Amino acid sequence: MKYLKSSLLVGLVTLTPNLYADTDLPNFEVALGGGLAKDEPAFNIDLTINIPISERFSTQVNLDSDYVFDDPIYEDYSTSEFNVMGFYRQESWRVGGGLGVLEKESRDDSFASDRVGIGHLMAAYYWDDLTLDWKYSNYNEDFDRAVSMELGAIWYPDDNRSLAIYAEDQERGTGWRAEAFFQPERFQERVAYGVVFRDGKGAGFPYLGAELRYYFDRSFSIKQRDRLFH
Repeated sequence: MKYLKSSLLVGLVTLTPNLYADTDLPNFEVALGGGLAKDEPAFNIDLTINIPISERFSTQVNLDSDYVFDDPIYEDYSTSEFNVMGFYRQESWRVGGGLGVLEKESRDDSFASDRVGIGHLMAAYYWDDLTLDWKYSNYNEDFDRAVSMELGAIWYPDDNRSLAIYAEDQERGTGWRAEAFFQPERFQERVAYGVVFRDGKGAGFPYLGAELRYYFDRSFSIKQRDRLFH
């Protein structure tokens, strides 16, 4: 699984400059986050590659890895999710879907690795400085901390600040997520940082953490990035 994901990502990075040279260039993002899930340290490393095809169509490849330590049931473990998405966009909305693989793995072999295929459906609608966002994922209920559906709103006080709140359908019931991000202009609009708070039922809640994002591309505001690439 790890070799397959690495090979696909390398291949996409190699091919995209030639495939899409006549349109917008691919957009690369890396996110690093960390915090406390109740009393448990938790960290995440996320890589996203957004690949425009035309003015209306785009694709996305992402690899998200989460690391949890001192879990009362699973001790130290990680979950890795690899997805390939497609989007259709208009000026005021977008719809999308995709397929992926989710894998849960013990860091000390205390339990057998588990892997499941997943599907995604997404939609968003824009009103000026407000975005209504929805996502569904058919996760296996045995995967703790997985969110099968979320519905939320994102407000942009200005183009480089965002405040969001989501209701989440979590493995043990309904939960909530709130987040705030800021992207200063002095870093050529390529660095964003923010805070994330999640609450729900289970050993991993509440969660409070921080996240840093870096973009390997041209200058875009947070509002533009959210609506052009996600």
